[in-house]
Order: sequence, then structure tokens, then C-alpha cells
Amino acid sequence: MSDYPRIAIVEDDLSFASFLKIILEEKGYRVETYNDPEEALKKLPDFIPHLVITDLKMPKMDGITFLEKAKNIFPDTQFIIITAYGTIPSAVEAMKKGAVDYITKPLSSPEDFISLVSKLLPEEKAKVSLSEKLFEIPPFEILFAGMEDIYEKIIQVAPTETTVILYGETGTGKSAIAKAIHFLSRKKGNFVEINCAAIPETLIESELFGYEKGAFSGAIKSKPGKIELAKDGTLFLDEIAEMSQTVQAKFLRVLQDKTFERLGGLTTIKTNARFVVATNKDLLKLVRQGKFREDLYFRVNVFPIYIPPLRERKEAILKIADYIINKLSKKIGKDPLKLSKNSKEILKNYSWPGNIRELENVLERGFILAKGEELELEPEFFEKDKVFQEKKEPENLKELEKRAILEVLKKTGGNKKKAAELLGISLRTLYYKIKEYNLKTP
Repeated sequence: MSDYPRIAIVEDDLSFASFLKIILEEKGYRVETYNDPEEALKKLPDFIPHLVITDLKMPKMDGITFLEKAKNIFPDTQFIIITAYGTIPSAVEAMKKGAVDYITKPLSSPEDFISLVSKLLPEEKAKVSLSEKLFEIPPFEILFAGMEDIYEKIIQVAPTETTVILYGETGTGKSAIAKAIHFLSRKKGNFVEINCAAIPETLIESELFGYEKGAFSGAIKSKPGKIELAKDGTLFLDEIAEMSQTVQAKFLRVLQDKTFERLGGLTTIKTNARFVVATNKDLLKLVRQGKFREDLYFRVNVFPIYIPPLRERKEAILKIADYIINKLSKKIGKDPLKLSKNSKEILKNYSWPGNIRELENVLERGFILAKGEELELEPEFFEKDKVFQEKKEPENLKELEKRAILEVLKKTGGNKKKAAELLGISLRTLYYKIKEYNLKTP
């Protein structure tokens, strides 16, 4: 994504919109135009503008209504109103609603207009855009497809300082939703992410809180932690259930007092970061088992959001798939492909144990291997090939049964009673199968 400032023009007068676009692009700005305000509200989250220039009088939606709606999505974006000479009082009303200035049409002085824009978008501000990393997330209509109720909750909670916890299976897009919360918040700092499951227990404390020079062997210089880096922004802690009890206690203090010290440090550091956490586990169950602190649970469970797995978003799967295919075409450098009729049925009927992450993997394999204009999905593209099991030859049934037992035992952590229940067989039968196939249980 370009470092140049991004400007959106929402104007139903196509010739005037084109005129503004030309003079802005001559100055190096990146410009997108929209002649329909409703279309603009849908597409702007994918563009993330620094500045929006919108007309006051448009069909379907007037400029003030558009301004109010867009401000909810882009609280930090600046707005300039376009007005005719006779509607300046309306422009003043728009400025009360959050617009920073207005211009009149026809444009009396292009130089004054460019001067106004350059004051609002100095080059150095654009080059340190705090939202650049958010281009990784899909547009909102894709991200929240089939989850419109969740989008409404996020719209309500994002502008607050409330801690949000995201519950969902692996691959459901928790990180992308955390980024969306940050983007819709009033936070001007960075979005910082840490995956507690991906960092060894001995290192997570130093990664989170930072350390001073000499704090431990190998600490040859001081280093800020993720909490410190998220100052004025949002810290997203994925897989929070993987924190040790020691780190849980220290993190609890951060949530309570907004203070902490680096490892080996004596100076107390204050943070005003906003916290979003996520887990694919039942935290309350872990509390009962003594594996997760009860006081920390109540601190993070203030605003829970449950993200459904992809198999429960059947109507959204094809829409998400089309978005991924278009993204892949840019990544791989091939023209977008159309899903075959058979592939569409497979996508809708498959259980997607790996959720969106698995969907991306399957589509990328198909995209790379596609020879025609259609993307045809094959059985070998799927890691967990449940949808094709009926097509296996009879001699492979034992292998399928063996693999299914191993998968369920792995899922239950070796708990044979629970595995038998999930497989729909008796515990005695499970023990017999384990012995028959000489399986090594987790």
C-alpha cells in the first residue's frame, strides 16, 4: 500500500469529482471517487482514507447523514464538505457534526483547495500512518459476513476502553476482528499483537513486559515489551489461556492499575493501551480446574464475543471464497478464476475444521494448480478429507478408521472416555481398536 495520503471523494457530480481527482493526483495523493454514498460506506473500509471530501446534496443520502455514518466507522478520518454557494449554512451545520472545513463549487481557487488539503494531510503524517497494518484485514462486509450481530456489538464497544475477549476456534479470524476493533476505536497508537501459545513459557514474560540491560543472561541492552509498544494503541493477546500463573498475576495488575515494570527494572511504567484478548478454550472450565486465575477471568471477560466457526456461516462461505480468490490473483499474478459448480457445492458442504485458514489454504492450492478459467477443487486439497470419505475404496476403510481415532484422541488430549463419546462407540470398543491398530495414544 502506498505511503501517500489516501483521499476519498464522494460526489454524484462525476465531472466535478473527476476534476478534484485530477488536481489531487497531480500532487501525489492517492484518490478514489464514489458517486453513490451507500456504495462508499461499503467500500471505504477497504480503502481506509485519511481524508474524505463529500458533497452535501446527493441522491439516496444527504452529506450530513453520510458524514455521521462515516464518522462512526472512521473516527480519526478528517472530512471536508462540498457545498454550493447557496447552502453554506448547511456546511456550517456539517462542521458541527465533525467536518473540519468546506469548499464551494464551482471551485473558485484550486490553489487554495490544495493548500487546505496539504495542511490537513502533511506528508510526514501520511508516511507514519497508524492504520497501514490494517490493510491486511478484509473489508468489513467480508470479515463480518454471516456475523452481522457481531458487527453491531463491535460498533458499540470499539470506541470505549472496555477489555474485549474473543472466543472462537482456531482459524476463525480472531486476529482480524481484533484489528477491526482497533480501527474502529479512538486509539491513535499502534496495533500490537502477541500469540501466547507461540512463545515459550520462559520468554513470554520478557516479551510482554520488556526487560532492562542485565536482567538475565543475554540481556545485553534494554528492550520494551509488547505492552509498552502498544501505548496509546491496542494490545491483542491471542491464546491467553496459555499464560503461566506467574504471567497471569502480573498481567492482572496491568488490567487493574495500568502499571507494570520491565524485568530487572525498578521504574513503574504506566500504560493507557486498550486490551483485546482471545482464546479457543473454555476459560470458565479452566478456572474450575485451577489452570486460570478467577480474578483475571472476571477482568478479561467484561465484553465477550463468540465468533462462530465457518461451518455455521454456510451462506457466507462463497462470498468469503470470492474475496480470497481475488486476493490470490493479485498475490500470485494470475487472472481471477471462477469456482466451478461442483467446487461451490463442496465449499458449502464441507465441515471446515480449520475454518477460514483452511479455506484459504484449499483455495490457494486450487488456484495454483488450475489450468482453465475455472477453479476445480480436488480431494487432495483438503487436509481433513471428511467430505470425500464416501468415495474411498473399501480397502482404505481401516486407514480412515485409524486416522479418525487418532484425530479424536489428539483432540481430547488422550482422554479415551471422551474420545469414545465423540466417536459414538463404547469405551471397550475403543480400547479394542487401539490394540488392533497398535496406536500410540497422546
